[in-house]
Amino acid sequence: MVFPSEKSLPAQSVTTLQPDDPIEGMIIGQSVAIQQVIAAARKIASHATATVLIQGESGTGKDVMARAIHELGRPTSPTSLFIPINCAAIPETLLETELFGVEAGAYTDAKVSRDGWLSRANRGTLFLDEIGSMPLILQAKLLRVLETRSFRRVGGTRELHVNLRIISATNADLQAAVARKTFRQDLFYRLNGFPIYMPPLRERREDLPLLIEHFLRLASARRGGPLEISADAMRLLERHSWPGNIRELQHVIERGNILCDNNVIQPKDILNALPVTPQYADQQVIELLQKLQFPEGGLDLPALLNTIEQSFIQEALKRCGGNQVHAAQLLGISRDKLRYRLAERGAKRPSV
Repeated sequence: MVFPSEKSLPAQSVTTLQPDDPIEGMIIGQSVAIQQVIAAARKIASHATATVLIQGESGTGKDVMARAIHELGRPTSPTSLFIPINCAAIPETLLETELFGVEAGAYTDAKVSRDGWLSRANRGTLFLDEIGSMPLILQAKLLRVLETRSFRRVGGTRELHVNLRIISATNADLQAAVARKTFRQDLFYRLNGFPIYMPPLRERREDLPLLIEHFLRLASARRGGPLEISADAMRLLERHSWPGNIRELQHVIERGNILCDNNVIQPKDILNALPVTPQYADQQVIELLQKLQFPEGGLDLPALLNTIEQSFIQEALKRCGGNQVHAAQLLGISRDKLRYRLAERGAKRPSV
């Protein structure tokens, strides 16, 4: 499979936005599952103030779908902005002022009045990613915005009115969060005005060749020359379970592009780019066993296994710069299990 530089591709094959059909090149696939999603996006795009809740696993393209809905609705307001907010990435104390804006003198550092994202998204789209992470106190204020299309800046008394589309996204089960009382039920129903479910890649495997073609084309454009993928490497991609969905596929192609020789992605490049899975872990165990020899005098198997485990844990932490979440992913265990192993090691360490 060969993909030339994007500059040399025929105009009709380049996956870029087309003025008459903005969703082309953003949502890629021909499966029934993704075509249903595209049909839903087209229907809701013409309703400029409808609330949309996009649900799905991490890496399924919820942010891309939100932007596609915005682009589809732009002909009525070509200058409208798309304002994306990650509710999980912003501290609670900062999120309120960033969302609603602030009046001069509201607090010590507020020297001048400042608009928030709601004001900037007026006549456009406000995209609230990871909405399940929004603090309860802000959920109540967001509910009021949805009901009245008005709000006050932090420290302000004047009502500001906006006309905008609010799209939310989450990979969490909001109904379960409602049951745990960590998410407001009334807000859930308001946000869920028009639900869209983004299917995981394993439910739309027939779209895999098209997605691979898309990411290879992008990689070809970046490297300024053609990029190929061998048939064996393609089969490896087709057999993978893709727990990280489209984002994982994109990263694997990017890493394969870097690792490959002679502009051809081979199976070895894919194996080095993919995270360790049981399918490949068995082969790694075999290779390790071939390097080991059983001592003539016997051994302390529990101690040896513990030493090996701790050695790999420390190596994983070193590779991940001490980040326990990433190290746990590299080891194929949960963060809690990794923390337990580290605590256990600390408890067994003799005191000085």
